[in-house]
Amino acid sequence: PALARDLKLPLIIKPAHEGSSLGVARVAHVDELAAACQAARALDSVVLAERCIQGSEYTVTIIGEDVMPVVRIETPHAFYDYQAKYFANDTRYLCPCGLEPLHEQTMQALAMQAFQTLGCSGWGRVDFMRDEQGQPWLIEVNTVPGMTDHSLAPMAARQAGIEFDELVWKILETTL
Repeated sequence: PALARDLKLPLIIKPAHEGSSLGVARVAHVDELAAACQAARALDSVVLAERCIQGSEYTVTIIGEDVMPVVRIETPHAFYDYQAKYFANDTRYLCPCGLEPLHEQTMQALAMQAFQTLGCSGWGRVDFMRDEQGQPWLIEVNTVPGMTDHSLAPMAARQAGIEFDELVWKILETTL
């Protein structure tokens, strides 16, 4: 109804305070909207609806004042959902991300600006979609990203020459 009309389909519906894409749905048809909102509301009283950006997904890790190399995420799923993150064997992570250096630097600067503007500190991850025109769109700031040896933050740090043990210490130092 009004939500679909104002934001235009497709939409992304998600609980505001969840992670790992839990409760996130891509809504392509108006008749899917109520179920998507209900599923998100089951996980959080605050539900976000945002325009679905078609394009490539990227993530930028920030540790203190340092911005790590950009990681590009590729999945054949409709979006980078829970299944694509934790179970799919066909999700790909590219680091280096393949952007021209100026575009990567722009995305890194935007990530730091968003992180600071939102009052974040320490470390985190900023996620973007890049549309067909090359415009980056902020989709999320994650202040508690995954930290297994195969998570995105350690992957970006490794590209910057920072191994897992050193990364853990750098993160710890941001709390002191």
